[in-house]
Amino acid sequence: MKTALRYLVPALLLAAAALVLLAGSRLERRLAAADRALATLDLAGAAAGYDGVAASLATTARIPGLLGGLRDTVAVKQAAVRYWRGDYLPIVTFYDSPDSPSIAGNADLQLLVANARYRAGQRPDASRDMALGALDRAIGVYRRVIEANDGHPDAAFNYELMVRLRARIAAGDPVPDVRPPSVPGNEGTEPEEADMEDIQIYVPRDRFVEPEETEDPTIGESAPIRRRG
Repeated sequence: MKTALRYLVPALLLAAAALVLLAGSRLERRLAAADRALATLDLAGAAAGYDGVAASLATTARIPGLLGGLRDTVAVKQAAVRYWRGDYLPIVTFYDSPDSPSIAGNADLQLLVANARYRAGQRPDASRDMALGALDRAIGVYRRVIEANDGHPDAAFNYELMVRLRARIAAGDPVPDVRPPSVPGNEGTEPEEADMEDIQIYVPRDRFVEPEETEDPTIGESAPIRRRG
C-alpha cells in the first residue's frame, strides 16, 4: 500500500501540473487571437476575446500565484481596448472606485490608467487655465507612477512631455488642439518641398576627409578593390 501511494501521489501532482499547463496554453492561444484582432483594428473582436479570457481566469483568481501574470496582462489589454475606443472616463471611474481591483504591481495598467486620466481631463474648447489644470493633474499622476515603479521609462517620458507642454502654455503658447489617439497613430502631413541643392548627401569613404576641406568632385567614390593574401 505504501509503495502504491509513493507512486500515486507524484503521478497525481504531475497530472494536475499538466492540466494547468494545458489550460494555460489554451488561454495563451485565445489571448493571441485577441491580440491579432487588436492589431487589425477589430476592437469589438479584441474586446470579446479579452473578456472571454478574463472570464476563464476568474476561477483561478483566489489561488495565489496561479496564472497571476496572465491575469495582469489581460487586465491591461481590456483597458487598452477601452482606451483606443476613447472611453477614458469609464476607465478612470472603474479603477478609482472603492471596490475596484487593485492595480498595484501592474505598472503597464497604472500607466494606461494615468493616460486615461489625462485624456479624460482634456476639453476641445479648453481655456488656458483649464488646460494648465489638466496638465497639473496629469503631472501628479505620472509622478506617482514613476515613484511606485522605480522610474518607469514610459511614465517618465510622459511626465517630461507634460512638464514641457505646461511650461510652453504658461509662457504664452496657444493651447494645442485636442486630438484623441488612434491605434495606428495620428495622420501625418506632407513634407515641405525642398530644392535638391539644399539636400546634402554624404557617402562614407575608406579614410576620413572633411568635405569642407576638399574640392574633389569625386569624393565618396569607392576605393579600388585590392586583392588580399
